[in-house]
Amino acid sequence: MDFLALFISFCGGAFGAAIGALASFILVGLTGLLGIVFVASGASFDWLGTISFGPFLGPHIAFAGGAAAVAYARKRGYFPSGKDITLGLLSLRKLDVLVVAGLFGMLGYTINYFISLVVPGMLDTVALTVFISALIAKVAFGSLGLKEIFGVVGEAAKNTGGRFSVKTPSWVPYQTSIGEKVLLAVVAGGVSGFVALRMLDDPATAGVAALFGFCLSAFSLLFLQFGAAIPVTHHITLCAAYGVVASGGNIIWGFVGALVAVFAGDFFARVFHDYGDTHVDPPAMAIAFTSFILLGLLPLLGIF
Repeated sequence: MDFLALFISFCGGAFGAAIGALASFILVGLTGLLGIVFVASGASFDWLGTISFGPFLGPHIAFAGGAAAVAYARKRGYFPSGKDITLGLLSLRKLDVLVVAGLFGMLGYTINYFISLVVPGMLDTVALTVFISALIAKVAFGSLGLKEIFGVVGEAAKNTGGRFSVKTPSWVPYQTSIGEKVLLAVVAGGVSGFVALRMLDDPATAGVAALFGFCLSAFSLLFLQFGAAIPVTHHITLCAAYGVVASGGNIIWGFVGALVAVFAGDFFARVFHDYGDTHVDPPAMAIAFTSFILLGLLPLLGIF
C-alpha cells in the first residue's frame, strides 16, 4: 500500500465533497478522455492511473467521499437531502462534512486496494468499492440501523405494485420501462462496443479500449448536473466495452454486457437506493455485477 496515495485519498475525498460528488465524477470523464488521447499519442506518463482513477479523482475516492458526506450532512441536519450528489458541500460551510468525506476517501482507497489483491482482474474493483462505501455510509448515517440497507417501501410505492414494479419510478424516471432500458442498452452499448472493437485493433489503444464509452458517458453527466433530463449511461457503455474486450473482439458480447448492465442498474437501484435517504449508486452496482460476469465468471467457465 502506498501511504502517500492513502493520504492524498483524504484530499481527494474532501475535494469530491467540496465540489459535489457528481461534479467530481464528471471530471473523471473529462480527464479520462484526455488520458485516452495521451495514451494514443504515446505518452509514457500514467495519466489515467494517477489522475482519472487515482487517489485524486478516482470514483471510489472522490465520488464515494462526496456521496458519503452528503449523507452525513443530512444526518447532522445541515442539509435536507442525503441523495443530492449535485451539491458542492463546501457551500454548507461545515468543515466536519469535508473531514468525513476525506475519511471515506481513505476508506475507498483501502477497500479497493485489498479487493484488487483478492480478485485481480476479475471485476471492476472501483465500482464494487463505490458500492461498499455507500452501504457503509447508509448504515452509519441512516436512521434505521441495518434495516437502512434495503430501506422501507412506502405506501405510495406499494399502491403502484411495490419495490420492483415498473409502474413505480426508479432512480431515473425516464429509464424505467423495459422498452426504454432495452433501447438505451442497444444504442449506448452498440456505440461503445463498436469503438472498443476499433480500439482493440490498434496496439496503441488496445489497453484502454474499454474506457472511451465510459468516459464520454461520465462527461455527458455535465448536462444532468445543470438540470437537463439526459440518460445515465456509463454503466451501459462500460459493460458493453468490457464484453467486447473480454471476448476478444466479439461485439455481440458488447450488447449482452449492455443489456445485463441496464437491467442490473434498475434492479439494484430498487434494492438499495430508491427506498432510503442516502445515495447508493446504481451504475456502480451494475458495473460491479456485470463486470464480474464478463471478466470473472465467463472466462473461468471457458465461455469465451
